[in-house]
Amino acid sequence: MVAMVSSPSPSPGEDETIDMLFHLSRRSQAMVDRLISCLDRMEQVEPDADRMKDVFELDFLAIRMRRNDESLLVLAGGESARIRRDPVTLVEVLHGARSEVEDYRRVEFGVIDESLLVAAPVVNDLVHLLAELFDNAAAFSPPDSAILVEARKVADRAVLLVEDRGIGMGAQRLRELNQRLAQPSPITAATVRQMGIEVVSRLAQRHEIRVELESLERGIAASVVLPSHALV
Repeated sequence: MVAMVSSPSPSPGEDETIDMLFHLSRRSQAMVDRLISCLDRMEQVEPDADRMKDVFELDFLAIRMRRNDESLLVLAGGESARIRRDPVTLVEVLHGARSEVEDYRRVEFGVIDESLLVAAPVVNDLVHLLAELFDNAAAFSPPDSAILVEARKVADRAVLLVEDRGIGMGAQRLRELNQRLAQPSPITAATVRQMGIEVVSRLAQRHEIRVELESLERGIAASVVLPSHALV
């Protein structure tokens, strides 16, 4: 596994970018949260099945918009305004992450230890982290292929595997990505353009979660190791 190290200190110019990202993402997040609340109310009263289908699609798009805002917030060093007060089963976390992915039907759960409970402060960030990994796996594998997810307990930790059946990648590229997962990069335009892996890196570092990519005979496996303090 790759070792987790602290983020580099931001430069003065990076400080300005971080501040801008923080305020823009917070403002957008507040509007999207209001939109989701409005759509939730519409779902309760809409009698027409065809219009209800449109409402559900809008709700799904709004949830993806919220994750995008939260990704920008993570890059800016902020945390989600949504607060969890109770632990949640890992199964529920996995379902929550899958529900935020456009190709959610491709995400299949294999053997999952249903006894695993995720600590409340970790839940939202873990949902976000896994959704980013699911999205990445879907983007770099054939559209008709499955993304397999498994989770088990190992000693006092939990180990999750996310496997795709894509084209894989070369050894050098794999090393570069694992280094980025281990050490968040400074905020630049390139960071924002490729923010998925940077968001995973920062969320993992926040909770001392280890994330590493490994080449398979066909595709890539992402291992996610949750430390004991992330579990209940």
